[in-house]
Amino acid sequence: MGIRYGRISNGEVQWFDVSHCECDGIGGFARLLREHGAKIPTLPETKHPCLGIFLPLWRLLRNHGKSNTSAMRSDWLPPTPTDTNTVENIAWHLFTKDETQAILDRCREQQVTVNSYLLHCLDQSIRPEISSPEKKITWMVPVNLRGDIRYADDTQNHVSCVEVKIAVDDKAQTIHRQILQRLERGEHRANFLLLTLGGILSHQAKVNFLTKDRAKTAGNIGSFSNLGAWNFDENTTEEDGWIFCPPVVTGQRLGAGCVTFNGRLGIATQGNSPTERIRRWIENIR
Repeated sequence: MGIRYGRISNGEVQWFDVSHCECDGIGGFARLLREHGAKIPTLPETKHPCLGIFLPLWRLLRNHGKSNTSAMRSDWLPPTPTDTNTVENIAWHLFTKDETQAILDRCREQQVTVNSYLLHCLDQSIRPEISSPEKKITWMVPVNLRGDIRYADDTQNHVSCVEVKIAVDDKAQTIHRQILQRLERGEHRANFLLLTLGGILSHQAKVNFLTKDRAKTAGNIGSFSNLGAWNFDENTTEEDGWIFCPPVVTGQRLGAGCVTFNGRLGIATQGNSPTERIRRWIENIR
């Protein structure tokens, strides 16, 4: 299962795959940048460390499945027949520095993170892709655990996640508050502990578990991951940049990723109907 990165130079994209078994999104990007000569002494650490075992697990299980108004996997509509094929099955866009700054200014005005703002715009963009757009949509949002956990290699997989349920009329501020609440409850810590426990299972037991899980009617529509802002010279020009997209696993419809490199925001999505989706996403962001 590979994480996709694209290095844009003179309008051309050079694609890279990094195994998600070896790295998370931040770690994979750091590896690539270091290979291209960037000096990156340390990687960003979590702003939401969460210790403990039983309390985070209890909170996660207590809140699991409380909402029965979320869209089901059966609500994902078939891909649009008119959608054009895209290189590497990924549709992407690179904003200019002025456009990126305008997005940052708008987020400050609304007192939300860029992460919450972009997720809100993406959520609105995929509503036409489900048969019941008035329902809540569940998103998987990766969470960086560096500083909370430590491995010998800083590019290793230091990631967990929270699942965010977004209603059709939720604003970016609402999404922002929900993510903070889930982090305060330690849901990212609980999910990490569950993943760690899964490491003791046999290969066949893991396959059986995943098969059963992907057969459920409920599930997240896909992952949304933002690697944040990276500022390195790397001998780039004003037109250069990077894009990134997380993988799409069985049972999900899409993966969507964002990264800001040297002042330019790049967004990308893969899965069903990526061309139409990113067109709507760009319109909502602007």
